[in-house]
Amino acid sequence: MYVVLVTGGIGSGKKTACEYLDSKGATVLDLDEIAKEEQSSPLILAELQEAFGDGVIDADGFINRQLLADRAFVSRESADKLNAICWPSVVQRVADFILNGSCQQKSTSSLLVIEVPLLAEAPVLLDLKDEVMCVVAPESLRFERAVSRGLRPEDVRKRMALQASDEQRIAISDTVIDNSGSLEALYKQLDDWFAQRTADRLF
Repeated sequence: MYVVLVTGGIGSGKKTACEYLDSKGATVLDLDEIAKEEQSSPLILAELQEAFGDGVIDADGFINRQLLADRAFVSRESADKLNAICWPSVVQRVADFILNGSCQQKSTSSLLVIEVPLLAEAPVLLDLKDEVMCVVAPESLRFERAVSRGLRPEDVRKRMALQASDEQRIAISDTVIDNSGSLEALYKQLDDWFAQRTADRLF
C-alpha cells in the first residue's frame, strides 16, 4: 500500500484533490470526518467540556461546533489544546487502518490517500507515509473559497492566522500542487502525478 498524506491550508482545495484521486480508484480517508466520529465518545466530550467550558456540549450531548470554534481558535495555545484532545484517537485509528491492512480497496489500486488538514502543526503521521502532497493557493483565493462554503469571514481569518504557512507545509512535502487556477488545471497536475507514480509501479 502506498500512503499519501494530502495537506494544505483552509480553502486550498485539498478536499477537491482527494475527491479526484478517489474517482481514480484511490481509497481516501478524511481526518476531519474521523475526528467528528471520535468526538462523539463520552471521554472526549468530557475533556472538551472541561477544557472549553459550559455550553460547548449541549443538553443532548452534542458538540456546539460554532461555540467550540469561537473558544478554540482564539490563540495558538487554545488551538493546541483542542488538537491534544482530539488528535490521539484519530491518529490511532489511521495507524490501525494502515498497519493492520484493513484497507478494502475499491479497485486494483493500492493507493491510500489521507486528507490531513493540520499535518505541519501535528506531524505525528509522517512516520506512516510514503509521500506528502501539499495543495497550495494564494491566501486571498483561499479566503474567498472558505467564505463561499458558508464559514464566517472572521472565523476564516482566525483559522488562517493559527495555521502553518504554505512555506512550512511545503518544507515537509514531496509534491506541491498549485490550485490557483481552474479545476481542469488542478486535475491535469493530479493526472500527471498519478501517471508518474503508476509508471514507477508505486501502486
